Amino acid sequence: MMLMFLLFWVLFRGVILLWKRRFSVKRELKVLTISLSLAFIYLLTVFPFPFFNPYAGFEMVVKHNVVPLDSIRGSLNHFYYMVPLRNIGGNIILFIPLGFALLFRFHTITGWRAVGIGFVVSLMVETCQLFMGYRSFDVDDLILNTTGTGIGAFTFTLTSKLTKKETFSLFVRKIG
Repeated sequence: MMLMFLLFWVLFRGVILLWKRRFSVKRELKVLTISLSLAFIYLLTVFPFPFFNPYAGFEMVVKHNVVPLDSIRGSLNHFYYMVPLRNIGGNIILFIPLGFALLFRFHTITGWRAVGIGFVVSLMVETCQLFMGYRSFDVDDLILNTTGTGIGAFTFTLTSKLTKKETFSLFVRKIG
């Protein structure tokens, strides 16, 4: 599925480049980071990996959660260690690239605005899952996904500040 996306993306960007007749590697990387981030979010939420599923082989009943922190608490108290790692860690990690990519691509966006965009993207995903039938709406996913977007935005901000400082350059030279 991801290969199909990459093929479509390369063809689409190729047509755009032929039409505009300008090419910038930096701009293409910026566009690619946003595109890949959104593609990963789409693919992993609509077609989730069955890895580490303790319920494999059992029929699942889809339950929606609208009580904040309820499923997080349930995951943390689960007997199988992969459940909190997959649910909590997976939802946070899934949105970190989006927060990073938004600030990388759009210099006028603040960290808080990136977090707001991450929340809206997460809300759209959760709303779609509400109507899918085999996926469930979970308000905790909104919290975790928004947290992931914030971590990504913070990481970009910290990285850009560190790379602009001369002290960081000297530190890297001493290590390397």
